[in-house]
Amino acid sequence: MRMKARWHMHFAIIIVPFSVPLAAGAYWLWLQQILILWLGASAALGAMWWLFNQRLNRLNLELELLDISASVEKTIQNKRAYEKIEHISALRRNSNPDLASSEFYMQTLLEVMQAVAEQYYPQRKDALLEIKLPYLLKVVEMLAQELRVNLSENVPGSHIFSLNDIARSHRLANRWRELYRLFRIVSAGLDPVSAMIREIKILTTDSLLSHSADDLKRWLIDAYIKKIGYYAIELYSGNLVLDNDRFTKATRQSQQELDKIKRREAVVSAEPFRILVLGQTNAGKSSLINALFGAKKAETNVTPTTEGITSYLLERPGLETAIVMDCEGYGSDDCRRLFAKASDEIIRSDLILLAISATNAAREPDKKMLLAIQNCFASKDKNRLPPVVVALTHIDQLRPVREWHPPYDVMNPCSTKAQAIRLMMDMVTKELELNIDQIAPVNLNPGFEYNVEEGLIPAIFQQLEQATQVRYLRCLKEYHKEDHWRRLWKQSRRAGQFIAKKGFSTFDKSSVNLPGDTQQGGESPLTNPAY
Repeated sequence: MRMKARWHMHFAIIIVPFSVPLAAGAYWLWLQQILILWLGASAALGAMWWLFNQRLNRLNLELELLDISASVEKTIQNKRAYEKIEHISALRRNSNPDLASSEFYMQTLLEVMQAVAEQYYPQRKDALLEIKLPYLLKVVEMLAQELRVNLSENVPGSHIFSLNDIARSHRLANRWRELYRLFRIVSAGLDPVSAMIREIKILTTDSLLSHSADDLKRWLIDAYIKKIGYYAIELYSGNLVLDNDRFTKATRQSQQELDKIKRREAVVSAEPFRILVLGQTNAGKSSLINALFGAKKAETNVTPTTEGITSYLLERPGLETAIVMDCEGYGSDDCRRLFAKASDEIIRSDLILLAISATNAAREPDKKMLLAIQNCFASKDKNRLPPVVVALTHIDQLRPVREWHPPYDVMNPCSTKAQAIRLMMDMVTKELELNIDQIAPVNLNPGFEYNVEEGLIPAIFQQLEQATQVRYLRCLKEYHKEDHWRRLWKQSRRAGQFIAKKGFSTFDKSSVNLPGDTQQGGESPLTNPAY
């Protein structure tokens, strides 16, 4: 008797005892006159399940497969090779192969490798053999490393159990499966009701697991083929690199460029800021410089003493090193004369500190000076202008003159003095087209200094980012200029050395055959007729 027939007999013997309670239950429902109601409810429940199952079938949910297209370099050949791999994967995962057979893995491996090789070597008869051994070993190394990482991180106990432990557990699992089958047969005769419930549960579970197993099987086939295809593309496309450490270092040419940029950046960072101090005559410019240094650096007489530009070295926290250039005072018609003296120094400034007296209503000279600076920068092909910070001096002399009780909140002025200071600041911003944060009202009287450290220095620091960009462009242009002349000198020197070397070489060769050498008998070859 076949095994299938025997199982049918076992199933019939198990079902027979349940037929009696089923018939008795139907008879009891008929006596209670609810048999039709029970049949209708059962039919409605079955119809609902059938509709739900049909809805699931119409959805036809597709299995989410492995996508490695992002890891493949985007070239035409790689794209076509990957399309072949996806075609092979679709055929293989729908053919329901035997994953327990090694034949499937070998045939699939050769098929994928052949398809990829023919894509890159279409004219070669044995395209599959177009493999260089070092690159093949590199692929084996990469695959082994990936398997090692996946096993050690995703398989519980992979670092504990040996191959012998796995084989022993497999044998125990087979023996336990046989014992459990025997238990199910024996328990069916002893307790038919419990056995029936258990078999229905097992049947349902097996049905669900079979669908999950099919999906898992298709996913494994797809992942296996695409992984092989990825490494095959790497192997045949020529994109594989034997030594990955090569990419941790720049090429020789790039390294030379990096070193050159670092040297240039070092020069720029070491270059001090150049702060140009401007102002009309008697605007308090010299007192402003003294306040910046905290010591007497410039003369403060009413008669201007600065001729052209005088430079000072300023060192303070946050500003590092700065060269403060004190420019002589100007009037309404002094811009042209001043630029004739100091235009070269003015265009090398990174920040302009403009002293404006709050008691002087004449803003036209300041506007002319700023406009002349803009025109000067434009004529010298300098696109980025230095930022401007205004030191509004003599604020203590604003009305009411006798009132002087600092500090003053000029952002929200309450007193008459604060309102007068704010009004003057608004006038300067409007006439010179500046922002309010570029103006710092100060008092520079010795011993009564006000708002230098609290307002002027922060206003300068606020413009340092833009001043740094101006300094960088200035240094970059000077660096290119110096590099231009340095290269020209180097080329000229080498050309001179080459010419001198060739000249001496020619002279040495000609000196060997000089016609002045005498022959035997004391006659020259030129004077010897017989020569």
